[in-house]
Amino acid sequence: MATTANAISIGTLLNSAANPIVVPRVQRPYSWEASETKELWDDILEFHNRYPGEAINSREYFMGAVVGQMKEAPGGNFVEILDGQQRLATLTILLSVLRDRLAITDPDGARNIQMNNIAKFVRLGAPPEYLITLNKVDRVYFRQEVQEFPKDAVEEPRSASHILIKKAREFFERKFVEHAETEDISHTDLAYRLHSVIFSNLKVVFIHSDSWDDVSDIFERLNDRGKGLSTLNLLRNHVLSKSPLHQQDDIETFWEQVYSLSQSASKVDTFLRHFWITYRGDVKKQSLFKEIKAVMATPSTPEALKDPYKFSYSLASDADMYKEILASRHNDPGCARWLRAIQTMGATALLPAALACSDGWRGTADQMALLRALVTTFVRFSVISGGDSSSLESAAYKVAYRVRGGCDLSEALDILRPLLRSDEQVIENFTTLSIPNAKSGYQRHLLEELENHLSDSTGDQNGGLEKSTADSSVLWIEHIYPQSPGKNWERWDLHDALVNRLGNLTLVHKKLNASASNKSFASKKVIYADSGLTLNSYLCDLGDWTPQQVEERQAILAAKVPLAWPLF
Repeated sequence: MATTANAISIGTLLNSAANPIVVPRVQRPYSWEASETKELWDDILEFHNRYPGEAINSREYFMGAVVGQMKEAPGGNFVEILDGQQRLATLTILLSVLRDRLAITDPDGARNIQMNNIAKFVRLGAPPEYLITLNKVDRVYFRQEVQEFPKDAVEEPRSASHILIKKAREFFERKFVEHAETEDISHTDLAYRLHSVIFSNLKVVFIHSDSWDDVSDIFERLNDRGKGLSTLNLLRNHVLSKSPLHQQDDIETFWEQVYSLSQSASKVDTFLRHFWITYRGDVKKQSLFKEIKAVMATPSTPEALKDPYKFSYSLASDADMYKEILASRHNDPGCARWLRAIQTMGATALLPAALACSDGWRGTADQMALLRALVTTFVRFSVISGGDSSSLESAAYKVAYRVRGGCDLSEALDILRPLLRSDEQVIENFTTLSIPNAKSGYQRHLLEELENHLSDSTGDQNGGLEKSTADSSVLWIEHIYPQSPGKNWERWDLHDALVNRLGNLTLVHKKLNASASNKSFASKKVIYADSGLTLNSYLCDLGDWTPQQVEERQAILAAKVPLAWPLF
């Protein structure tokens, strides 16, 4: 059959008399975010408002091209869609909202939408056939959240795409109610009006053929007009296209594990880059897919990175470990402590090395030593001394690559040592250190570790703790001299220079922090005493809090820095 292009309505595509639409496994999961969903709603609403009443008849709103391959199957023909799945899935979500609104006031109308635009009757005793079937990642969740009527139990979202489906439906529900109230129109009338617009007025050019080469060529030419594929989606499609048919179900299961890593698509793409760094060294985000594709095609590449099945298995296994790292979970308390420090400071450059040692080193002592060394390097070089991020990343990524390649702890530590800065340097730099609230993670980690050192809560010299401030989620950062001085404080001349100095910061429990607020220093001293933290004992012996006291306290804390983050 030659390639055919016809201008048709969305109603013709999403109609029980049409061939069902199937999203192939190589296509990405649902990916429309709030901006795309809002744009679709705004376009439909603007079109509806532009042509009131009967004036809308015969008017058309063009929505671009939909590309698919016609396929035959024992149960009947279907269309395997290559371009347009995001628009059709989102319109189906909107139709489900209209259906559910009508179910309250017009059950027959709701059933008509369900059995004509979302599903179709097959035969008595058989389940309905859905007019669009998403890929394996989203299929079950989309049916439960959107297509089933009436709804039964809906599983919890397990991936970023599930979250986006749920958010799109919640957005349409909210906007529908808001518009009905604003325009003083009944839900029934609005549902019928919007359904008519979608069914009759929205048009696409439906391009289809029975030749895969033809439709894939068209898809590649059109793809840059839509939402670009993420690196992870591009890679998944490539891996599946290179895998034998009998392995594709298992490979898809592995990729489901990867997608379930986070509710944020950007975090999953970040994981992919960090995974690759551990195997191949630093690579820039924009060239990641191109490099992975090239490496997989190189004959000398190890099977673990070349074979689609083994590669996907490794990726899924590391995704599970990465999830634990992001949650700061580890069966060893010392390792968990330093993983939490990485998260607290947002030190993402250290994550590849954390991943590599979690996988490559079975001994927790070496893992903990490396994690502590990574944190110490980050604190001494980046946080305290203001070293450039590229040097830190280069060293941390080199550690990740070498550890994955089999190096021992000694070699890994040798890579980090040149960045440590001397004790004299870090003391000098810390003495005048000011950290803005935008870097509150830096503030928190420094204060927590100084408290751990000052209270002598360290159980051993290797990073384990009997009791740690880091285990408490109720400690808040407190500005001794307030950020917004009130009647109890005279505003200091050097307010901006001193308010975020480490000497002016401390930790108190959440309830105490709320009660301290802008109280006088005399009142705050009582609160600091009640906190029970050694970090605050110095404050309780002072008669007043002045700029000079900030300098003196910071100098005292600076002397403790080499002990809290010692050289290794």
